[in-house]
Amino acid sequence: MKKLWMIIIGSFLALFIIIQFFQPEKNDNLINPQNDIVFQLEVPTMVKKKIADACYDCHSNKTKYPVYNRVAPVSWLLAKHIRDGKEHLNFSEWANYDKKKQIKLLTAICEEITSGEMPMKGYVFMHSKAIISEKELEEICLWTEQAAEQVMSQP
Repeated sequence: MKKLWMIIIGSFLALFIIIQFFQPEKNDNLINPQNDIVFQLEVPTMVKKKIADACYDCHSNKTKYPVYNRVAPVSWLLAKHIRDGKEHLNFSEWANYDKKKQIKLLTAICEEITSGEMPMKGYVFMHSKAIISEKELEEICLWTEQAAEQVMSQP
């Protein structure tokens, strides 16, 4: 029985070591920083800082990776979250969205954080800077309303 456990543990360790060689591509592809929302719309300093802290790791082309991202399969899970997040909203590609989509996304930002859907609970657990206070929530939602008006008034 002891020999069987040694084989199982050894196999698990070997598999764990092998999977470390299969790391996902990093989200570090800022081609044109001028496309970012902060260059396209007026964003108050507090809102800019909060969306950077709470949203940009999954919703931009530049992720600040934690140390634990170097360990597979955690790195695979994080890469999937980032891909999924960028499919819904990518702040780094804001200039490439048409006006209708920008307005829809601005509305969704307020709705998602108000409902507690975003930032994800697991993310907030590991990144305390991503916690959004009531005051910050109000300021972000006020900004999204004003930004939507700004987008509508653009030619």
